[in-house]
This record gives sequence, structure tokens and C-alpha cells, in this order.
Amino acid sequence: MATTFTIRVAHPDAREVRCAVEAAFAELDWLETQLSRFVEGSDVWRINRLRQGETAVVSLPTFRCLDQALQVQRQTAGAFDITYASTPGSNPARRLGLTPTGCKVQKLAEGVQIDLGGIGKGFALDCMASVLHEWDMTSARLSASTSTHLALDAPPNQRGWPVGFGPEPQRVALRREALAASGVGVKGQHIVDPRSRQPAHHLRAWARAPRGALADALSTAFLVMTHSERERYCRHWHVEGAIQDAPTRNHHPG
Repeated sequence: MATTFTIRVAHPDAREVRCAVEAAFAELDWLETQLSRFVEGSDVWRINRLRQGETAVVSLPTFRCLDQALQVQRQTAGAFDITYASTPGSNPARRLGLTPTGCKVQKLAEGVQIDLGGIGKGFALDCMASVLHEWDMTSARLSASTSTHLALDAPPNQRGWPVGFGPEPQRVALRREALAASGVGVKGQHIVDPRSRQPAHHLRAWARAPRGALADALSTAFLVMTHSERERYCRHWHVEGAIQDAPTRNHHPG
């Protein structure tokens, strides 16, 4: 996924921790083979090569990632859209059809292309956290580079896992939640508003949510949403968001 993943675990048995972490990274490796549009034969690679009306059977994790992505797309009125690279003209809400029975994905329009880059890292962290839970590793912090963090239970005698937030940065304590950031300050203007095809409105955006996939997707959506759109979304869905319009102007979570 073109990023570095790290795991920190608070547990007394080092051998058990090593086994659990190895299992979590094995899950990450397998997810890469299914979610990357660049890996020939992956679920996403196959979906992108379907013609209108054709259907592909995908793995359960891929189906769940697509389902969560489409939910965020509906909730943000298209500010987050994994089909943003599709041929213009088709209705974004009518590009993909999901059938839970059998994990089937149908392409509803011609020229539909999906890219899970805006949600994949967070979704992978959620899946890796599930593996840690299977090993009874309940106190951990998982990170995808410095942009996306997912915390489980706090370490002993602490409020949460410390994570840097913002350009300063500030420090926040995460516990059973995720924090993600998106921006154009490092890679340049590479994010567009799927609704207008115009460049992102803000320099950087953050989202704090219960799951990694949701935080990851929302940090991308907040980057193109207006201040009022972001504020309405946060109030309605009970999450936190922040945006930075310029290096000297920062809006803190609210």
C-alpha cells in the first residue's frame, strides 16, 4: 500500500506478541493482493476490467471495504468517492452494485474505475486489529506511516496511546478510536473534489472516528468539503474533524 505499517503492543509475553504481530502483518500482505488496483488478478484489478452489467465474486474483506466506502460516499453526498476516476457522465451513486450473498460486485455503468487509496490503509488497520484481538492482544496501537492511527485499549496506567496531531504537532491520547490525516502539502495538489473535479479546498484535513477505515475516508472527504459541510457532518454522525486552510491557520477538532 506504498506506506510503512507499525504495531505497538502492551502485553507481558514477548513471544505471544511476536506471533500476533506476524499474523497481523500476514493479514496485511494478503489484503494487498486483493485491494490494490496495481496487483494483477486482485479483486479491485478484476472489478476495474469488468464491462457494464458484468459481475465479479470478491473476497469478504474486499466486499466489506467496498460496502464501507459506498456508505461514506452516501453520507458525505459524494465528497468521498472511490469511483472518482471513472469516465464522467455516469451517476456516482449508480456505478457499482453490491450483493452480500456470495460477495458479488456488479459494474452498473461503462468506464467505472475504483481506487481504494482513500480508505485502504484505515481498513487494513481495522483488519489487522481484528487479528490482534484473536490473539488476545487488546492493548495496541497500529499505524500506517504517520497519517493513519488506530488505537485499541490504552497501555497500563495511561489514558490512551499518544499520537501527534496537526502541523505543530499537538499530542492526543487515542483509545478505541482512530485518527487519520490527508493533505496536499507534501505530494502537491493530487486530490480533487469528486463532485466538481476541482482541486481540494484545503491544505490538510484530519478525522477522528471509531474505526480506521472511517477516519481514513473522512480525512479525504473533509479535505474537499466546505467548513459548513464538515461541521454538519460531524454533528450528525458524532465524529471529530479539523482542517488547515494555510500554514498559519489551523482549525482544531470540534
